[in-house]
Amino acid sequence: MNGAERLRVPLLVVVSAVLLAGCAGAGSEPAPPGATQTVRPAPAPSAPTPSPTPSPTPSTAVEIAEGVTHWYEYGGETAMVSLINEAAEVRAGRPDEPLDLVILDFGDLMNALDTARMLGSVPDPETRTAWSLAVEQLDAGARELLGSAPENSLFQSPEQAGQAWRGWHTFDEGIKNLKAAEARLRDAFGLKPPSDPWAER
Repeated sequence: MNGAERLRVPLLVVVSAVLLAGCAGAGSEPAPPGATQTVRPAPAPSAPTPSPTPSPTPSTAVEIAEGVTHWYEYGGETAMVSLINEAAEVRAGRPDEPLDLVILDFGDLMNALDTARMLGSVPDPETRTAWSLAVEQLDAGARELLGSAPENSLFQSPEQAGQAWRGWHTFDEGIKNLKAAEARLRDAFGLKPPSDPWAER
């Protein structure tokens, strides 16, 4: 090997070492001249998923009024008048004294309550609350009263009399809410039966 060849070998070793050191370094260092770099595009951001659209509910005063009128004309008036009549009929049979025993027929009232439950929800929140409470309280009061009747006696025990008192109290609250629902329909929406069902009682 001549002198020129001996000089060439160390130079190749040095260049190779430099190239290897560059490959092992951080990716942020520039690549040596002539080297090919592979550039990967950044992933495109995914489009946001649209939120589900809520089902339309009456929101404006006009929509609510239209919904209430529809409810009233397609069963609401009939159900309300029937419930007023039957609740007033039951209340008329209320005993004068706490321990007096009376025979009350709740059959027609229960039928009126079933009809009221079959109706859809009243679109107006205030009417809906009063109407729902009236149905719930009239039903609970009637069941309390039915459970207070003695089975084999003509007299109520003090416990049964207390149960009857609770039943009448709940029933009276139901009538108050029934009156509130009827008044709301009349005053806020101009919806009223041909004759006042309360005046007939």
